[in-house]
Formats: sequence, C-alpha cells, structure tokens
Amino acid sequence: MAVLMVLILLGVAIAAWACKGFVIFCLEVAVSTAAGKRGKRNPWLESNYAPVRQELLEADLPVEGTLPAALDGAYVRNGPNPLHQPIGGHHWFDGDGMLHAVRIKDGKAAYSNAYVQTSKYKQEKKAGRPLFFTLGAMEGVSGVLIYMLQQLKEKLGVVHTKEGDGPANTSVVFHNKQLLALVETDLPQVVRVNNDAHIETLERQTYGGQLRSPFTAHPKIDPKTGELHGIGYSFSKPWMHYYVIGSGGTLKLDIDIELPAPVMMHDFAITEDYAVFLDFPLTINQEGLIKGKPLVRFDEGRASRFGVLPKSSEVPEKIRWFEMPAMFAFHVANAWQEGNSIRLFACMYTEGFDFANVAAGKDRSLPRMVEVRLDLDSGKATSRIVSEVHCEFPTIPDSLVGRKTKYTYVVMYEIVDGEERPHGLAKIDLTASSPAAAATISFGRSRSGGEAVFIPSSTNPAELKGEDDGYLATYVYDKASDSSDFVVYDARSFSPEPVARVKLPQRVPHGFHGKHINVAQFQAQFPFDIHFLPDI
Repeated sequence: MAVLMVLILLGVAIAAWACKGFVIFCLEVAVSTAAGKRGKRNPWLESNYAPVRQELLEADLPVEGTLPAALDGAYVRNGPNPLHQPIGGHHWFDGDGMLHAVRIKDGKAAYSNAYVQTSKYKQEKKAGRPLFFTLGAMEGVSGVLIYMLQQLKEKLGVVHTKEGDGPANTSVVFHNKQLLALVETDLPQVVRVNNDAHIETLERQTYGGQLRSPFTAHPKIDPKTGELHGIGYSFSKPWMHYYVIGSGGTLKLDIDIELPAPVMMHDFAITEDYAVFLDFPLTINQEGLIKGKPLVRFDEGRASRFGVLPKSSEVPEKIRWFEMPAMFAFHVANAWQEGNSIRLFACMYTEGFDFANVAAGKDRSLPRMVEVRLDLDSGKATSRIVSEVHCEFPTIPDSLVGRKTKYTYVVMYEIVDGEERPHGLAKIDLTASSPAAAATISFGRSRSGGEAVFIPSSTNPAELKGEDDGYLATYVYDKASDSSDFVVYDARSFSPEPVARVKLPQRVPHGFHGKHINVAQFQAQFPFDIHFLPDI
C-alpha cells in the first residue's frame, strides 16, 4: 500500500511538473479575475485599436492620384497587435509588434503586414496563450502577484528570456543597411521588406553582445556622422545608459547615467555637440504596487530635469542638469544649438499625465508644442508655448536632426465624447516668436490617422526648394467603412487634397511610428542584386 501511495504521489508530481505552465496560467487567470481585470471592457482592444488577425500580401492596389517617384521604396509602420486575448489587464503598449508596409515602385503599390518574429511572439504562438506579463496588469497587489508568477515561469523554464522578451512594437529605424524594429524594453529586431512587399524577420541585433542596456524606440542618427545615438532605461541602477553606434554598426560608447530614481524615458534629443536627456517625473515605482498604485505613474511633486552631455563623452560626470516644473513629453520634435543655448521642442503635457489611459491629467489638457530653452551660461531653463494646437507624433526631415528646423509636422488631437481623436495634421513653425497659427489638414469626418512621415522630394539636397519640399505619408482609418488608406500629402503646399491615396485590403490599427526607406536604402537591405527577385 505504501509503495502504491508513493507511486501515486510521484505520478501526481510528474503530471504537475509536466503541466506547470498551465497550472501557472490558471493561477494568473484566478488573480486577474479576483482583481476584476479579466473580461473587463478595454478601449485598447476595441474599434481601430483592436488587432487584425490576417497577415496579407497584396499587389496592384487601387491608387487615386499619382504616387510621386520620391516615394519609391517602402513605407513601414510599427504598432501593437496582440496575438492572443490578454489574460487580464492590457495597455496599448503591450501588443505584439506588427509591421504594415506599402511597397512603392513606378507609381504602383503593394501592401503587406506581418508580426515581428520576436522570441516572445514565437513562444506564445507555440503555447497558444499569453506567457509574458503586461504593463496593463501591473497595478496593485494583483500586479505584484502577476509579476511573481512571471519570475516563477522564468525559473521553471516555462518561458525563456535569453533572446529577449520585448514585443518590438513601437518604431522602425534604418541604420547600417538594416531596418530595425524597436521597443524600449529590448534589443532591436532586424527586419526586411522584400521586392514583392513581403516582410520577414531576420535576427535579433545584439551588436556582438556588447550593448548592456535595452535599446531606445527613438534613436537619433546624426546626419553628419551617420552615428546612432541612443538611451536605455531599466528597473535597476544606474537606471539609464547612453550609447553610440558607429555608422558601420560597431558599438563605440556605452556609459551609465545616474538618475535619482527609475523613470520612463521614451525620447531624448541630440544637437550638433550635445545629447539631451529628459528626466521627467513619469516614475517606475515597484514598491507602490503593494499600496495599490500602478507601476508607472506621473509624480506631480517631482521636478522635471533636462540633462546636457557632450555627445560621445565617456565621462558622465560632465552632464549638466537643468530643472523645470513637473511636465511630460513622449516625443521630441527636434533640438539645436543657438548661441550658447539649446532650444528643444516637444509635444508637452504641462498639467499632468495619466499613463494608464495615455491621456492628459486631471484637467484633460492635451499636449501642445512647447519650447524649452537651456542657457548654458546661466544654467537656467525657460519654456514657452509655440502653438496652441493639441498635438502628438512630431516629425521632421531626417537630414535636420539636431539642426535648426523651421517646421515640424504633427498629428492634431481633439476630445470627442470623452475620447481623444487624432483628427488631422498640422504644420507648426518652430521659429515663430509668439504662438503661431499652424497650417492644418483634416482627415475628414469619421476619419482618424497617425504619425505623418516626412519624405523629401529628392535625395539630392541641391534639388530641394526648401526644407519642406517633400511629402507626408500616413495611414488613415475610416470608421464609417471600417477600412484604411495609405495617404500622401504635399508638405510644402500643405493642401488638404491628398497627392495620392492607396486603398488597402484591410484596416490598419492605430499604431506608433513609421519610416520611409528610399530606393538606395531598400537595395542596401540585401547583400546581393535584387532585380531577379519577384517584384510588384
């Protein structure tokens, strides 16, 4: 009898070990249900925030108007698209990275969309359910329990993080002949758009295993040197890194930057001589979870700091900090030096910020374009409102990063029925001495769109009539027809009438950041001649 009991207990133990992943999943479901997060309505999973389920590849798309020759190459935009229904809490930033690409050649267009094949994506696809914790679940005691279960899964081998655990869902950048899909919690994924528009994931870029921190979603490529400057923040000291990758893809610098506490530093800036870090009070407070607070929250009682460090400096002690009242910005338009001052422009929340809803603070004031001027002589910082337009997702020509810029192009927001709607584009004059009226374009009734990427009308600077001689490309969603278009506007005239509109075979969910790769960059993705490959 004793032997039989031992065998039964052994069998139960073996079965429990074999099903350890499912057992932990059941515990996660129980915790999320008890916290009231499971089955709860979530706006980040509804309307055009809801994921699409098909990965398509379609050519010969209908084109209204004419696609300019300057657009030949590919437009690629990144954004979250959850593979599975979340177990409980879900934030817009949690979804798996999906790339939506329009391949353009000789006035023709093809579309494709595909998941970025991260380690996280491949593990969860094989398991048939979510395996990694989400930002949306990180609130209160239930968040602590979910995080502890995540740690248990790692220790028991239910999930593997050696190849990273990020979703690669935020942006794309082209550097050293590679198109990189980025998220600020992991290293880049090298992806490629093929001749026929098909998207593939090639590898995780580790820079020879040298980079010690996560990659930023907003690296800055110096137009003069070709160097990529980036930041990485973490949950452990020293909280932040600053690194520089040479034009040939070799890590040149990776130094620690000391901060008083961990913060979410989504963006930063460079000028011709400096890197500027944004220590905003959007804090990461793990201890606050025990007290029922969210992991990431805006601390109104903490000052905002702007850190100025000579670019490529190996001495972090050379950084100078400038203080301002509490404010927050996800995105910097640009920064440059003028005399012995630095002028930095960003879409700034000046009255608080609600991270859970990616929205304005208590008074619902939306972000506006704000200039912060850092006087390197006096050590003082001042700010002013550049435009009253409520805006986000600013873009400029790549050739002007860190240099004086007259215009930035932004997405305009308005509050409709209690929700923020991206209803059009604005062209803001950064050099105006007082708040200026911006030129605007409306997407149209029931339509909403995203970041508009600037594409110069020529890759030869001598042929340009001005810095705004080019086009703006974006995806626009029509709620009435539940469909999306790829839309191109003239950046110089800023006419509301599109230069071209491409009808897409499915809707494109609201996402984050895109990139246009021109013909030379498109060819550079391949170590061989691509003319014999299938084309559009």
